[in-house]
Amino acid sequence: MTHPFLRPGTARLLAFVWLLVVVAGCAYLGWRVQSGMPLRTDLLALLPREEQDPTLQRANDAVSRALGRRIIALVGSEDRAAARGAAATLARDLIATGLVATVNEGVDPSRLRALGALYFPHRQGLLSDADRTALLAGRGEDLATRALSQLFGVGGIADAGLLRNDPFLLLPSFLTALPFPLSRLTLDDGMLTVTEGGSTWILVGATLSREPFELEVQSRVVEAFDASASQLAAAHPGLRIKRLGAVFFAQAGASTAIDEATLLSMLELGGTVLLILAVFRRVGPLLHNVLALGVGIAMGFTAGLLLFGELHVAALLFGTSLIGVAVDYGLHYSSGLFDDRTPTPADRLAHVLPAITLGLTTTLIGYATLALAPFPGLRQIAVFSAAGLVASFATVVLWLPLLDRGRTVRHGAGMMRMAERLWTFWETPRLRPLRLAMLAALALAGTVGMMRLHVDDDVRRLQPISPDLARQQAEIQRLIGATTAQQFVLVRAPDDEQALRTEEELAGRLVGLVRDGVIAGFQSPASFVPSAVRQRENMALVRDALETPFLATYRAQTGLPEAPAAAAAEPLRLNDAVGTVPMLGELVLAPGLHAVTLQGLTDPAALRAALSGMDGVRLVDPAGDFSALLGKYRERAVLLVAVSALLMVGPLTWRYGWRRVGWTMLPPLSAVTLAPALVALTGESITFFHIMPLILILAIGVDYAIFCAEAGEDRQPVTLLAVWLATLTTLLSFGLLAVSKAGAVHGFGLTMLFGILLAFLLAPLAARSGKRGGTRMGCATKSDSCSVPHFLKRAREKA
Repeated sequence: MTHPFLRPGTARLLAFVWLLVVVAGCAYLGWRVQSGMPLRTDLLALLPREEQDPTLQRANDAVSRALGRRIIALVGSEDRAAARGAAATLARDLIATGLVATVNEGVDPSRLRALGALYFPHRQGLLSDADRTALLAGRGEDLATRALSQLFGVGGIADAGLLRNDPFLLLPSFLTALPFPLSRLTLDDGMLTVTEGGSTWILVGATLSREPFELEVQSRVVEAFDASASQLAAAHPGLRIKRLGAVFFAQAGASTAIDEATLLSMLELGGTVLLILAVFRRVGPLLHNVLALGVGIAMGFTAGLLLFGELHVAALLFGTSLIGVAVDYGLHYSSGLFDDRTPTPADRLAHVLPAITLGLTTTLIGYATLALAPFPGLRQIAVFSAAGLVASFATVVLWLPLLDRGRTVRHGAGMMRMAERLWTFWETPRLRPLRLAMLAALALAGTVGMMRLHVDDDVRRLQPISPDLARQQAEIQRLIGATTAQQFVLVRAPDDEQALRTEEELAGRLVGLVRDGVIAGFQSPASFVPSAVRQRENMALVRDALETPFLATYRAQTGLPEAPAAAAAEPLRLNDAVGTVPMLGELVLAPGLHAVTLQGLTDPAALRAALSGMDGVRLVDPAGDFSALLGKYRERAVLLVAVSALLMVGPLTWRYGWRRVGWTMLPPLSAVTLAPALVALTGESITFFHIMPLILILAIGVDYAIFCAEAGEDRQPVTLLAVWLATLTTLLSFGLLAVSKAGAVHGFGLTMLFGILLAFLLAPLAARSGKRGGTRMGCATKSDSCSVPHFLKRAREKA
């Protein structure tokens, strides 16, 4: 019975339908590209979300967003005026981008007045930790003496109005002790400044209005920053500008990824073109395979954008590797030009259709399994690649027989002999000792590799960090005395008041950790607005431990008139302070949901131990949590490989029967087992991204095994030539990923490199699956139609 694809009328109708689909897909893709294709560059967007706790995820997103949108620049010069002028210019240039919500090259006096106006009415209940500790210890006289020294000392800061309302100057002490993170900066004529080694450094702080991982944001902000910095450096010799912010790291990473994708695509495509021209020596096979490949890539993009609305740059980088797989179907079809028994396009398609159909099925099973992983980035890669493979397959099956005008080629005897040597290696009895030696060497390498295998799931190793930006980050943190770590303590309570009380208890433990060097500092909402209970306690403490015993004497010493008794003020409420106190907007995530940010965390385990026993308190370490999650899914990925293998057994059993499935699966399963061991021999740690490619190695390896199992004895040279070509193009694509600077991409590529080589070398073992109906599949009879190609026969006779 003729296959529907081989019936002329049906084939032309299906080809026309496929043309309509491709035209519609390309039109949609062109519209998306013209309107601005949305690309993500955040590495963490590739990783799974914390679905178990939506509140935790919401808090993590809020803190990460606040930190991610922040930009810090230091403008330094030995000329103080030049540094100040350049800082003001840089701030104006950032505002001009339209992507910056706020820019502060200094401190706005109006904000300082607003801060004083907020706290002053509630001063009776506000105490710094040091003052509260002194009063609790009965050392109120020390505070009275300090107030006298501030009043009569050189540079006294108090005026008569403040002294009448706050005689012991407790409010200035409270304001001075607020835990603003920029500890080394001082206010110099309205600008936050630090002086070191004769240089004056001015802080320029900015907040983006959009996400820093959008390519448009990165391009506009970084270009504006670079242009401004260049102009300022030219105008002020010796001026230095240091930068810090997620947008700069993201732009550097995206630029590297896009440059890598472009370079690898050019190398892959160029290598594939040269390979096809060198083998076939005709333009026709090249154009046919480029057509199949182009349609596959276009439909991959279309499917990804339709399903996800956006693509990650890593999906593009991995997706470019589709070149090495999608071209396989066209190469197997075109390889029929070397066989006298397939003189027409219909014959060539008839010979390869069973094998490429079964190969597509098993490969799609591999990509479908990859899509089961709860990783957004991997799902995009799976959809991109699966859609591209289906499109390439449809193009080969429906269009190439209609476009093909090629006749059997007369060259290729040398290539055939070379291709057949792999088969000879596995079939020739006299080479049995060599085969055993190679298998023993592989077994030894696998054993040693497994013994040396170790895992490292640290997510921070997966993305390349610009050394220059990392150096600038360290210098800025040293100069301003602050860090930008994303670890924080999440406090959950029924309402804000209970959350503040929990933070006050937490502060007692964190102070001890600061003393022990576990953390450098912390900021909590309760540091800026104490709980109502704490404020009332402070009022009573000031009255009983300070005012009652010392106020009368203090007034006599200072000559202050006795002020009328003030009515007890209501405690300051947290909601009233949010918006006025800069940091509170980032620390108060929702009613009863607060973040306590940390600086300089050196020992997360010690911090977790200190937090034990506190209800509603949890350390959130995004990088650490993601690393733990990667470890968990690395283990699950091994199960996915097993599931994928089991799913492939079904169609292979239908085709070959139970007895021959083992030989067909032996080469890819061996490659899957040995690839991680060989990676370990290189000294690399195994990560999730070394395990997930095992699914693809399994799928592609089964492809190679299927073609070898389908080849009749007299078609072995043609089949091995096609498998050689497929292997080389796959290595040009996936194998080249091993040179990537991104740890995840490099690990993926290195594993694919070892796995594909092993699957190729072992693929002829699948031919031991036996014969079907007296001959190997792909050869219907033992007649002359299955004879050796005439040019190869002549070459053998001459040999």
